[in-house]
Amino acid sequence: MSKQSLHTILLIEDDPGDAALIREMLEQQGCRARVVTVERLSAGISHLQQHCCDVILLDMNLPDSSGLSTMTRLLDAEPGVPIIVLTGLSDEGFGVEAVKLGAQDYLVKSDIDGRVLKRAMFYAVERKKLELALKQTRDLFERQARIDYLTGIYNRLMFNELLEAELQRARRYGSDLALIMFDLDHFKQVNDTYSHTMGDHVLKEVAQLVSENIRAHDIFTRWGGEEFTVLIPKSNRDQALILAEKLRQLCEEHDFGDGLKVTASFGVTQLRTDETVELFIGRADQALYRAKSNGRNRVEAL
Repeated sequence: MSKQSLHTILLIEDDPGDAALIREMLEQQGCRARVVTVERLSAGISHLQQHCCDVILLDMNLPDSSGLSTMTRLLDAEPGVPIIVLTGLSDEGFGVEAVKLGAQDYLVKSDIDGRVLKRAMFYAVERKKLELALKQTRDLFERQARIDYLTGIYNRLMFNELLEAELQRARRYGSDLALIMFDLDHFKQVNDTYSHTMGDHVLKEVAQLVSENIRAHDIFTRWGGEEFTVLIPKSNRDQALILAEKLRQLCEEHDFGDGLKVTASFGVTQLRTDETVELFIGRADQALYRAKSNGRNRVEAL
């Protein structure tokens, strides 16, 4: 670790002698970081809420907190800063458990010297960077697995997960659950006449148009190709019909550019008592088929 690597170290230690010894060790190692010392966990958390720091040195037993709860409370308050736990010889087991909870390392006070402390801080900071980078990568992969790459709305995988949860909620509380399934009319002609680039533009425009006109807790999904679904918790068939008609009109009236107009056909249904997911989705699909068979650019319900 270079001398300029750390800017601020937060030392949470209630023993003035131990705190002075740690500061002295760091000075002897040429560490130019500012060491902020507080004696209570609450003061440490308050400092973190107002200031940035690079690493935290934490005594496990403080006047206002002791044992593993000290660690968990600090992590809850500031999960992004690496923590090194300082323990007495008799509390070494707490240090091991603290690492399991999320601390980057633990040091027994009687074994600390400046070199050990400096090395521990270096590795704590580097491991925390790696941990955060891995978490960001994992979160990105998880998001990509559930979000449609083109439109930015949920994909079919995510729909299936959320549908199951909403189905259970509706049955538990006896609440309504409705489903809209819609399909863009003659979409192949859009691709063939205007290009696939324009087709992608239309799909994104439709996704944005619908997203802006449904409730925050409605679940909007690209079902596949030019087909979409809107799962509507706490709504019955009549309410879903009103929404579907609104979306149909918005789509019909929207200017997609270059004089292009696109319409959509809608199928609507409501969850029935004790029916399976397959029957629920199948009935919406049947309603959509009826809308297309009856001339398209219309709403049908079953």
